[in-house]
Amino acid sequence: MKKLFRNRQINSALILLIFIGVQLAVIPVGIIMGFTTPDISPDELVTAIIPYQFIAFLIGTILVVIIGGLHQNKNAIERGPQTDIPVTLVWIVGGVILAYASQVIAGMINVYVFGNPLESQNTNEIMNMIESMPLMILIVVLLGPIIEEYVFRRAIFAEVYTLFPMKNVWYKVLAFLVAGLVSGLIFAVAHFDFTHIIIYLAMSYAFSFLYVMTGRLLVPVVIHIIMNGLVVSLQIFLGDQLEELQQYEETLGIAFSVAKNILF
Repeated sequence: MKKLFRNRQINSALILLIFIGVQLAVIPVGIIMGFTTPDISPDELVTAIIPYQFIAFLIGTILVVIIGGLHQNKNAIERGPQTDIPVTLVWIVGGVILAYASQVIAGMINVYVFGNPLESQNTNEIMNMIESMPLMILIVVLLGPIIEEYVFRRAIFAEVYTLFPMKNVWYKVLAFLVAGLVSGLIFAVAHFDFTHIIIYLAMSYAFSFLYVMTGRLLVPVVIHIIMNGLVVSLQIFLGDQLEELQQYEETLGIAFSVAKNILF
């Protein structure tokens, strides 16, 4: 049994199944609450199930971290060199800048070229949940990014990336582009936000690039946490001011508003 859990592909499949289970875990709870309290409103029902969603995310995050640490058959990224601690810290700082710039550029393309709305319905719904139940902040800022990076970077991106022969730099570039596209599209679908797919793709490539360059999953995990924390903080503390800024300086306003409107 112990040898079985050290198989990388099996562990990646288990991580995917746990993630799906976490997403679906509150459905039975919601159904039961709906039957036992028929007078409950949809908003009240959402608020009532958030603690159960938190428990599901907490258990799921613990499980994927444990399972992710068991495998000995490393993927193509983790078989390569890993940056030391000082260089890793530099990559984290630079990665935040890279992720933010990618988000803003993709957001502007999404608005000006494709004509999609600036605001994300997914983010609006999450922020409404946070307002009614602050416990949701821990899911969005901490637990969500950890479990999502194990899923989309290690279990999906790295597995697709490892399928390609690493014969030369061109094979590596092709592997990166294909794996980033696959994980990015699934990333967008998982957030049920189809009008902002280009932004999710940009962030997927940014996080994946940082994973490949450092060889450490910790780097995109930390940056994902920082980015989601930034969005939540801007929404809570500066949401009104940024909307006013957008009205007067459209381009600059969109640059800031993109950063406060998309949660990953």
